[in-house]
Amino acid sequence: TLWLGDRLYRGYVYVADEPKLVAMEGKLSDWEKSNIELFQAASPSVAYITTEQYRFSPMQGVGVAQGAGSGFIWDKAGHVVTNYHVIEGAQKLSVSMGGQKDYAATIVGGDPDTDLAVIRLLEKPAGPLTVVPMGDSDKLSVGQKVLAIGNPFGLDRTLTTGVISGLQRPIRARNNRLIEGAIQTDASINPGNSGGP
Repeated sequence: TLWLGDRLYRGYVYVADEPKLVAMEGKLSDWEKSNIELFQAASPSVAYITTEQYRFSPMQGVGVAQGAGSGFIWDKAGHVVTNYHVIEGAQKLSVSMGGQKDYAATIVGGDPDTDLAVIRLLEKPAGPLTVVPMGDSDKLSVGQKVLAIGNPFGLDRTLTTGVISGLQRPIRARNNRLIEGAIQTDASINPGNSGGP
């Protein structure tokens, strides 16, 4: 017996003797297959970067400010490209490549005007590094598919999708410097995605 609003319903509940298996319906679409293939190929190159910055306060002594972001392997030598604001002010860097181990890294250089930075792994993983192949942004068109891979909210290697919404967009760097020629997308970019491919 069940009351819903001002009505009384009476009935019977049937419980099956054997559990029923749930099977996936239909085949993967070409769009899904393409996303899966691209993610599997590119995600091993995505780095999770954590930073530490030591600060002194007369009241509290030495404290540590921590940050995190994403990056991607640029070359077999262990250079990682990220956003400048990910590593800005960092005194200690560590990089995870999706496993349990963190690798120490050092800052090679950065440009706050373009919000780009390069760091280098001081110790590399045992296996070969997966390098992200570079594309040609001059050949992009509005409406093309976009995949963003990163580590938002500290979650390891997350994929979001979208399309190119606009080209040649001007945006401002954190130092208020104008960056021209940016690619606008509607793919979800959350805190921690910065620097990812």
